[in-house]
Amino acid sequence: MSQRLPLGGFIIVGVTALNSIPSVAQIVYEDESQRLTFGGDVELDINAQNTHAGEGPIFFEGDIEHGDEFDQTGRILLDIGGERRSPANHYARFKVQPLIQTNGGFGVDDAWLAIGSSKGLELKVGRFEAFDLFPLGQDVFIGFSGDTSDSLYRDGQGYVYQAKEGRGRGGDSGQVMVSQRSGDFYAEISTLLGDRTDLFDTNTYHGYRIDPDGQVKSSFIVRPVVAWSPGPWTVAAGLETNLVSDAVVDERGADVSDRTGYGARISYSQNDWELNTNLAYLNAHEETNLTVGVNALWQGFGVGYIHARNEIDDVRPINGEDVVFSMPGRYDIDTLYTSYHFADVLNIENLSIYLGAYFGRIDHHEIDSLNDADRYGGRMRFKYMF
Repeated sequence: MSQRLPLGGFIIVGVTALNSIPSVAQIVYEDESQRLTFGGDVELDINAQNTHAGEGPIFFEGDIEHGDEFDQTGRILLDIGGERRSPANHYARFKVQPLIQTNGGFGVDDAWLAIGSSKGLELKVGRFEAFDLFPLGQDVFIGFSGDTSDSLYRDGQGYVYQAKEGRGRGGDSGQVMVSQRSGDFYAEISTLLGDRTDLFDTNTYHGYRIDPDGQVKSSFIVRPVVAWSPGPWTVAAGLETNLVSDAVVDERGADVSDRTGYGARISYSQNDWELNTNLAYLNAHEETNLTVGVNALWQGFGVGYIHARNEIDDVRPINGEDVVFSMPGRYDIDTLYTSYHFADVLNIENLSIYLGAYFGRIDHHEIDSLNDADRYGGRMRFKYMF
């Protein structure tokens, strides 16, 4: 519901609405030059999955620890936004999205300030996600064999690169982005500033210890993207690279933060259909990763497939009792996922139930079988937007 009220009246109406009924639409306060909104959503998941539970490598049968897990996760997101415009139609906007986790934790999704002009130029500072070069469609539940992630590198696991290492929300890193929109064309240059060691989930890279002397420097990741959206189509391409040399080094002194990735997508969205085809390529230290993906959504039903190929040139030699973290050579990761969306459950507006499932496997060309590294799972998600 939208209200045009003095601020005092808005506060009275907002508090009364929140206390008198169990669910409300987004509450809006606005006048000729400013707008303030309150909303959010509740998202609760019931999960069942077979996981690789160990933190060691997956390339040897004896090192693979797996088991069935059942749990419930979720959060409540509060969405607060505001905008003020000048007589020349320039604007300043902000958004903050606190998260209350069901495990008792607290966090934040977006927290940013944007300043823009009527000619489509915008400067954004804070915490946010930049343009998505590898959209997954209705990704209710997607996991990968080897406990991999699209933005978290775990040594000895395999990596599904999706051009998202510099997209945003990177730990303690700050973000600045400049964008320009003109008709069907859009361009942005996003930057990620600060400590990016949280990209590496283990303290090794190809078996070599990362930053043993505590000499980490702040990274400066630049991520330019251009997009063209004629009608229902979107065609986009971009890259991301770290401009700071030796920001993160291993025990040999090798620059493992020297990572340059590329991404491209072609998307179609009209009526009941949404289609995405994605391509991403990463050139990292003694490693290259290529990922292709395709997904489709029709009347609440979604299906997708992702293929990732990793090439590792060199790993730490085995010496005595040293643990082997990685294997050189090529390995492939295949993931299939699906989902279905039940909208307006029990005729309650904005109350949804999602069903999601995935299956993933990994193959190494020099290892006969890695069946124990297969992963699969299912999820029921309850979501209510208020």
